[in-house]
Amino acid sequence: MTPESFEKFANAFRDALLLVAPDGTIHAGNQQAATAIGVVDQTQLRHRDLAEVAGESAPRLKELLRLARRTSDETIGAIDLGDPSLSHRVIARRITGADERIFLMLRIEPQHIATRQFAALNEKFDQLNREIARRRAAELQLRTERDVAEFGRDIGIALVQSRRLDEALMRCTELMVSRLNAAFARIWLADEEQTELILIASSGLYTHVDGQHSRIRFGDYKIGRIAQRQRSHVTNRVIGDAEVHDQEWAKREGMIAFAGYPLIDDGVTVGVMAMFARHPIGESVTALLATVANGVALRIRKQSIEDGLARQTEALREADRRKDEFLAMLSHELRNPLVPVRSGLDLLVLSDSDHQDAIRMMQRQVEHLVRLVDDLLDVSRIMRGKVELRRERVQVAQLVEHARDMLRHTIDQAGHQLTIRLPEQPVWVEADPVRLTQVIENLLKNACKYTDHGGKLSITVTKQDDDQALIRVQDNGVGIEIDLLPQVFELFTQSTRTLERSQGGLGIGLTLVKNLVEMHGGTVSVTSDGLGTGSTFTVRLPCCHAPCEPDEAAVRSTANVISCPLRVLAVDDNRAARLMLEKIFEKLGAEEVATAEDGPSALEAFSTFRPNLVLLDIGLPGMDGYELARRIRQSATDDSFLLVALTGYGQHEDRQKSKLAGFDDHLVKPPSIDQLRQLLSHPRFNRS
Repeated sequence: MTPESFEKFANAFRDALLLVAPDGTIHAGNQQAATAIGVVDQTQLRHRDLAEVAGESAPRLKELLRLARRTSDETIGAIDLGDPSLSHRVIARRITGADERIFLMLRIEPQHIATRQFAALNEKFDQLNREIARRRAAELQLRTERDVAEFGRDIGIALVQSRRLDEALMRCTELMVSRLNAAFARIWLADEEQTELILIASSGLYTHVDGQHSRIRFGDYKIGRIAQRQRSHVTNRVIGDAEVHDQEWAKREGMIAFAGYPLIDDGVTVGVMAMFARHPIGESVTALLATVANGVALRIRKQSIEDGLARQTEALREADRRKDEFLAMLSHELRNPLVPVRSGLDLLVLSDSDHQDAIRMMQRQVEHLVRLVDDLLDVSRIMRGKVELRRERVQVAQLVEHARDMLRHTIDQAGHQLTIRLPEQPVWVEADPVRLTQVIENLLKNACKYTDHGGKLSITVTKQDDDQALIRVQDNGVGIEIDLLPQVFELFTQSTRTLERSQGGLGIGLTLVKNLVEMHGGTVSVTSDGLGTGSTFTVRLPCCHAPCEPDEAAVRSTANVISCPLRVLAVDDNRAARLMLEKIFEKLGAEEVATAEDGPSALEAFSTFRPNLVLLDIGLPGMDGYELARRIRQSATDDSFLLVALTGYGQHEDRQKSKLAGFDDHLVKPPSIDQLRQLLSHPRFNRS
């Protein structure tokens, strides 16, 4: 760019312009620049040194030019040109000439014009700052409202979803710190006496729950007064607030605001929630905190209710456990005296007494009593799911006939007419035959019991198209009240007429039926048109196919066939039981019977008497039957003898314990004559 071309270019502008070399030499300028510098013609500006026309020191001017070279198009400062009273602002721009040389184009304007422009610029800056501040305030408000909304939402989730109360309260204080920017937050719970607050949750500046404020009496400090007065306290002027007793601490920590709320449930203070903040707390926050305090109080009530229910559940569970223990102990205590009674009756039967009818009647009553004891235990075990079914494929007809045989005498005595209707084709079910026979027997026994003398009973077996076996037990007896039908299978349910008829049982038989049938995957229902119309019980069971090769049930001979001399040792601390067992085994063909009343004497008798059948009671004084069995096994030279537990405890775990102790068999008191005969038919006594 030549001086002429620059002058021509610059003359087109109103501003004063100079073209200056980096060393300060003026190459060209327009007329406005010439006027500002104080020369007549712009050509007079050429080749002059800027230092000559500027009122600045040489170092100052050199620094300005150096700055101009580095910061193009920027104001480089105010300099004086010509008249010392006039000050000018210079704006420099770096430009490159056609010959690649670097020049500076200086735009010179009077300082008063620049000042006005600066003032205008400052005004624009002030407006801009005000707008930025307004926007920041709006954003802060939005962020605060968002945090408050999220705080309310998250508090609700924490109160509902936390499993434990301390977890919920801890989460609340954490959210007050993270969402509301609290310096720290705490929650205290009141003790049962309503005299003291106990710190449960603490987050933020302090996280410990022990120390000076871990326990605060009602009325002490601001927290205790909030609890006592049941009034919240909120302030944005902590310094100078009379409720804040430690002003030095508040100043040191920069605390500005405090918000404390009583937690009230049904008029009772159950705790206090509070927070300190280093910034003022808005009305929206304080309103939300009041709502949160109500929510926390409800959560405390919910926990109290849950704790109460848990205690009741535990109490019921403990009562149920004690009931089971009581039933087990009761059955054991009932069975012990039944041993000599049952054995004595069996002995009388074997003795061809003159009063066989009376003896058999007493036998039936004893059998009834034994069955009641068994039912007591069974219902407890079934309700606890401790009964295991031993399933096999069995014909329903066989189960019916077995049940009929078990009750044949009872039915005959009542003068009832029993009709059994069976299908032409066998109906098979996969079931525990003992338990299913017990079901049919219970229903038939009920029908017999609740039907007047000479009544009509029937058992009908059919197979439906949906592969369901139906066993229908019907009678024309007293019937069932309509209102009682829905509860007839519930435990201990009794008809109001039961006691009048002196036919009452324990109200557990039908409960047993229902549970046993359901364990087999079936259902049981009852219908009756009311009192005096009889009743019908219907059992539905899933059918199965007949076995490929019909099972040949092992027929166990109950005959007393003994091919070797039988020597029996009976151990029981009940003298009457020992005596009856001795007599009955002698009657059954034992060569010799010995007895013992405790463990030491039984061990001695075993070593000298050398029995081949040993019956041990479990509940022996001094040494229980399990320990005695182990010692007998240790002292024996062979296993030619049969070791049998004879006890009132007959549950599954009792049988497992006797098996582990070395017993070969486990009989529950009182043993029947058939069970004793079964023992005598054991192969160990029939060796050739």
